[in-house]
Amino acid sequence: MDLIYLFLLAPFFIYWCINEKAGLQISITVLLCIWSVLIYRNFKEDILLDIDLTWVIVAFLFCIDLFLGKKINFLLSKGGVRAYMITASVVSFLLILYHPSVEYVFPGGILLGLSIGYYVNKRYIGFKSADTLGIKGIKKWLIIAARFILGTAVLAVIIFRVHQIMLQLSNSLYILIYGFLCYAVMGLWVFVAAPWVFLKIHLAGIDDSTENNDK
Repeated sequence: MDLIYLFLLAPFFIYWCINEKAGLQISITVLLCIWSVLIYRNFKEDILLDIDLTWVIVAFLFCIDLFLGKKINFLLSKGGVRAYMITASVVSFLLILYHPSVEYVFPGGILLGLSIGYYVNKRYIGFKSADTLGIKGIKKWLIIAARFILGTAVLAVIIFRVHQIMLQLSNSLYILIYGFLCYAVMGLWVFVAAPWVFLKIHLAGIDDSTENNDK
């Protein structure tokens, strides 16, 4: 797997263990980085460019997020969680429509899954990553570690299974649809299914303001 894809583990960790909104924002930024790098690499091959600007592109997009992220969040916050979900969903489809191919399905599918997952979590589940059930000290860090290990382990199984499915469907006319749905499932696991599991096995607490987050 390309190194840049592993960067998703950082925002996923933030979402599961530190702050949900920050995890969402950084996840979206990383996915846009992946999409931009794919565009650049295709462009690079077309014009026989020898200079590799991959990390320059990544750094540039993160700088944009650093300086404009708060303003964007402020505008979206006026519409509540639904605004995040609708915006991310529209962007996810645009990412794929720009260049319909197996590679571009990855960031688009993940983005759709995480946007829906974030909304469902905030509206119905109420997972709060900062809540460790009042436990402090070393036990708190063990709970956080358990979340990340469990979440990542299941994600690895999903990725392995998706890879198998994509290989089996490599000659299918519907591979883009299947791939999109499979990658959306990854996003749903990270942003809603895993938090639900954490709550059920008492590795996290519930956000009491859940019912007011559906504006």
